[in-house]
Amino acid sequence: MDKISALLDQKLQAYLAVFTDNFRETVKTDVHNLVQAEMDSKMQKLKEDFTVTTDFICEGQSSLKHEIDNKVRIIKDLEAKNSQLQTQLNSLNNRLASIEKMSRNQNIEIQAVPESRNENPSAIFQNLCKAINLQMTDDKIHSCRRVAKLNPSSDRPRNILVTLVNPRLRDEVLSACHRYNKQHKNEPLDTTHLGLPTERHRIYITEHLSPDCKALHAAARKAAREKNYKYVWVKYGRVYMRKEDTAACVHVKSTDTLDKL
Repeated sequence: MDKISALLDQKLQAYLAVFTDNFRETVKTDVHNLVQAEMDSKMQKLKEDFTVTTDFICEGQSSLKHEIDNKVRIIKDLEAKNSQLQTQLNSLNNRLASIEKMSRNQNIEIQAVPESRNENPSAIFQNLCKAINLQMTDDKIHSCRRVAKLNPSSDRPRNILVTLVNPRLRDEVLSACHRYNKQHKNEPLDTTHLGLPTERHRIYITEHLSPDCKALHAAARKAAREKNYKYVWVKYGRVYMRKEDTAACVHVKSTDTLDKL
């Protein structure tokens, strides 16, 4: 019995060893398969979720790109229209400036003449013409009147605006005034030449400039003081500057010209 028992124990131990190894391998394989199956399921779910998310993002990006392309196209159209409108505006401004210049080419402004209640602007102009030795008859004067100030708060008297019958006569008056002042540098034209019983002070005879040209002329005079330019003048509605007698004249087309002096 002892031998049989020992032999039986030996057989059982060998069998149990094989069974245990097989059981462990089976359990290991089953656990691995279960884990792999669960991981595959989760990965597939994650992949599907990720695919949905990326599809949504791609769709959003495509929609956004389409919207941006539309906005870019609209902006380009607006820029083209703006450029076209700017060109048209510049053309209209040039035409308006030309019309304003033509509408003033028969006019003369007499500046710094004191005002009085019962004054006669036409007689003042006639006295000026006598002073510069220029014959002037009433039929050559279309109108003669005071005009409103550009700056109502200014204490300067209103200018006298004289409209003559043609531009040639206007130029003759301006040239005669210029010659007189050049020949009488110590006693240029003043209120005494107009026959006014007022304190003596200088008067100025100029072309009738548009508001834009007047502003540019004022800016040119200011720049001349700051940059030591000797001469500033206006001829035929254009502003000119000269630094000294021998220097070339500068045509001031805009304030950009003044900035580049």
